[in-house]
Amino acid sequence: MTNYDVVIIHPPAVYDFRKKPLFPGALGASVEQVQFNKVPIGMLSLAEYLDRHGYKVIVDNIGDRMINSTIFDVRQYLKKLSARVFAIGLSFQQHAPGALDMARLCKKLHPDSLVVMGGLTATRFHQEIVEKYEFVDAVVRAEAEKPFLELLRSLENHHRLTDTPNLTYRTPGGEIRTTPLRPASANLNEFEYTRFDLIQPKTSIFPFNSPARWSLEVCRGCSYNCAICGGSAYTYKTYLGLNRPAFRSPGKIISDIKKLTEQNVRFIGLYQDPRMAGEKYWRELLAGLVKERAEIERLSLDLLVPANEDFIKSAAQIGRQVVMHICPDTGSEVVRRKLGRHYNNEQLLKTVQLCHQYGLSVTSFFSVGLAGETPEKVEETRLLWSKLTEMETQDANGSLALGGPIMGPIVIDPGSLAFDQPQQYGYNLHYKNLEEYVKGLSQPSWHQWLNYETDLLDKKALVELILATLEFSIDQREISGLYDEHQAAAERLKIAAERVIVEEVDRIMTIRKKTEREAALITLKTHCDAFLKASLAE
Repeated sequence: MTNYDVVIIHPPAVYDFRKKPLFPGALGASVEQVQFNKVPIGMLSLAEYLDRHGYKVIVDNIGDRMINSTIFDVRQYLKKLSARVFAIGLSFQQHAPGALDMARLCKKLHPDSLVVMGGLTATRFHQEIVEKYEFVDAVVRAEAEKPFLELLRSLENHHRLTDTPNLTYRTPGGEIRTTPLRPASANLNEFEYTRFDLIQPKTSIFPFNSPARWSLEVCRGCSYNCAICGGSAYTYKTYLGLNRPAFRSPGKIISDIKKLTEQNVRFIGLYQDPRMAGEKYWRELLAGLVKERAEIERLSLDLLVPANEDFIKSAAQIGRQVVMHICPDTGSEVVRRKLGRHYNNEQLLKTVQLCHQYGLSVTSFFSVGLAGETPEKVEETRLLWSKLTEMETQDANGSLALGGPIMGPIVIDPGSLAFDQPQQYGYNLHYKNLEEYVKGLSQPSWHQWLNYETDLLDKKALVELILATLEFSIDQREISGLYDEHQAAAERLKIAAERVIVEEVDRIMTIRKKTEREAALITLKTHCDAFLKASLAE
């Protein structure tokens, strides 16, 4: 038996995804992709902080183990672990079913150990988690590094949970207690994000047949208030006690990149827009990247708003492949303002033009199903998308966006403005608490996982809009050369099949008898997989 003080578990989105017939559709090319098995960098920061203070800790990516091995036995594996605390991550709402199943299993196998949860979604639903799920002993809310350390030290002294900061817990007498948040960190220099020796399995960082990728935090928090985002200024202030972003110094980020390249990580993303810290900060960061000449193959930078030529020119001097990520979300400036992004299409196109002028690739992200969208507003998105495709195709330097513009259905994050005030922002929510999330996200098809309707579009209209927009994206990829004729035809066939699947799943879900319903879903999955395999092989 392997003994730890703390085992931090990154769960799959759905615990039984290897057995359960699932239809990820518009959300992913495969069931495995929608398990979201990338470890949040905050987990590694927490593990390193506890390790630094003398505790034996590991980040265990159970979701990744399950994806990479069809015979991996979760129960038997967890049974062989021993830990004083099992900490289950619930940052992203998509992990709600899997996180709770992991917590339930850990408590069943290790009844004398503490089971705690943490992360953004766990923070939003902290009271509900401790009240409804008796197998969860506590939730560590908001920023976890220092509060978790205090929890462990108190546990050593008192042999039970006490009123340490950021904690919602159940007392031995059944009382639910919620302690105040400790002041959030003013900067991120005291944390570390590159201790890969603390993560298992190593495929979490170094996947089979793919380059190693890792992201680094420029800051924790945000200056902007996008309505559907659970990482907005509103969310951080309301639920995490962070009134302004906490930044990592440019020198620390450069040092992090060196540590990553020494571990053979060459694809690196800097999470969050460095311009939020001001011109002095971003100039120092970009100049440091130019000076160090780190062995990076690809560096991505976030642009939360359009950029001027000075910033783009400075980024181009890094001398490696630099990819800019920007999220206009929609071509309608009216809808974009409603979302909370206050810039126009002319500013966006100018930024993309500047990037291409200086040899930088741009990936632009679009959403579909936003509040305020009408068929006319969607046509504005398609027009903007077409302009971006034309710019890529005509670029003399050959700087194509990696994958072209990317489209996906929106997710309304728990704790976002639109989640807390849905009617004000034009949404009608289907899931308003964690229990409803678990039930909804445990259903078989992607269209059932959508948590909302808008004031203008019901669920059926949303689903058709999403599928029609996917068809448009295929056309654009074919025009830009990212898909050849056969690839485009294959993708169109998948969309056609998806329309049938959505309709058939809805029919099957009306079957009252559970065994008959499950058998029908398995049959549908088997037939669809066989049809697509045979058709795509032709």
